Amino acid sequence: MSHRTNLRICLAIPMFLLAAAGSTQAGTITVGPAGAIQAGIDAANDGDTVLVAPGDYVITESISFRGKAITVVSEAGPDQTTIRMGTPTDPKRASVVIFENNETEASVLEGFTITGGKGSSWISVNYLCGGGILFNSSSGTVRNCVIVQNRVVDSGGGVFCIYPCSPILIDCFIAENSAGVSGGGVFPWSGASLTLTNCIVRGNSSLRSTQAGGGGACCGQDSFLTMTDCVVEKNSAAYIGGGVHCVYSSIATLTNCTIADNSALWTGGVAGSFGSSLTVRHCAITGNTAQKWGGGINCLAASAAVTNCTIAQNTAGTGGGIVCQAQSYGPCSVTVTNSILWGNMAPTGSEIIVRDTGAVLTIAYTNVAGGKAGIPVYGTLNWGEGNIDVDPCFACIGYWDDNGTRDSSDDVWVASDYHLKSEAGRWDPIGESWVVDDVTSPCIDGGDPMSPIGRESFPNGGFVNMGAYGGTSEASKTYFGEPACETIVAGDINGDGQVNRTDLEIMALHWTDDEPLPLP
Repeated sequence: MSHRTNLRICLAIPMFLLAAAGSTQAGTITVGPAGAIQAGIDAANDGDTVLVAPGDYVITESISFRGKAITVVSEAGPDQTTIRMGTPTDPKRASVVIFENNETEASVLEGFTITGGKGSSWISVNYLCGGGILFNSSSGTVRNCVIVQNRVVDSGGGVFCIYPCSPILIDCFIAENSAGVSGGGVFPWSGASLTLTNCIVRGNSSLRSTQAGGGGACCGQDSFLTMTDCVVEKNSAAYIGGGVHCVYSSIATLTNCTIADNSALWTGGVAGSFGSSLTVRHCAITGNTAQKWGGGINCLAASAAVTNCTIAQNTAGTGGGIVCQAQSYGPCSVTVTNSILWGNMAPTGSEIIVRDTGAVLTIAYTNVAGGKAGIPVYGTLNWGEGNIDVDPCFACIGYWDDNGTRDSSDDVWVASDYHLKSEAGRWDPIGESWVVDDVTSPCIDGGDPMSPIGRESFPNGGFVNMGAYGGTSEASKTYFGEPACETIVAGDINGDGQVNRTDLEIMALHWTDDEPLPLP
């Protein structure tokens, strides 16, 4: 039977006592206000917890998990517990935390602010990456951490992942980090696979006017980036991909994300380049800016599948919404389904442009301002079924409220809300309730009849809505010309209060869906 004890480790305790404490297989090791976090880790065994008291922990050497499957967690969370890189003992090793000893997701870092990192070298002294956290051929789980104001001369200002590894970031705030080259916020590279869930990536920047870019996130060279329920906003790139850039045969999957108010020379929102592959679904890509090509999405010699997205109010020199281009770099293929492109702005190709021979864009069941006639095509445009050109009736388009005065100093910005208006009910994210409008969007039930309706609330019409919230629990409800019936009727699939042939047809269309039809 193992003996479990609770140890408090402070700088005043001799190191030989720390070694002795480590041999007792302690369950919880507590690092006091004057303690050394690394000493607590060194004393821990697999399965242990290193509990860190609130404080500002200034380090001169990177924190390392030493390959241990342990949890290092703060008592009071990131607002009260900071790990800060001071003047590093070795300038080539100046990341705040490094995972480098074959750690797995069982090595957990939780509840810290990580700041002041300058990156570490894995090639030479002149190539410093991963200011906040570096994953080098090793994985780990980072939960509820604030990774802020780390700066590197090369790549991965906040987080850098190199070589085969699969780190996971959950509930993290990654902000105001910068990279001299690429990946201001996060950057998986050369076979790495990085997963972010419910994270905010805000105000990061990549500074070099060439190279891979990616102000918020960059994914490169056979790597994988998965972002779910994330917000990517107010990031910038001097070159390409203010929000996200996927390059060199890498794969990025963005689901239920908001990509907003990012900027770059090329592509404000999301860019895919040179053999990369993008999957973008249930995302709102709005208010992004590019001086040249691609306000919302730019696909260059790459492929992209865009499903149930709202791409609105983006601006660019060319191609405000989506750019599909090939040139001499290779073919380009973009597929757009169940989406809305509206209010994007550019002198040429406000919503979409298919730029080159070798560029193929296929679009169906999508609301495009200006319709097919408004799309400049120099390659191939496959205009499919179900496309419309009608005001989508967004809940609110962003604007400045002058507060009834001429004084601009008291003006207030009213943020956009891209939920669709409905006389049967629209989700209000501010009030967290369903509200009823005086009009109903034509995009409701406008998606591909063969697409699963997912978690759309009842009555849902039996067909998925267009736009970012189609197929989700925040999808606007279907209006049948009168208030929804409050009585649940068995067999009423679409919610119109009747059981008829329409219900049978809907059920037949979705007979083989993985998810069952939502019930009232």
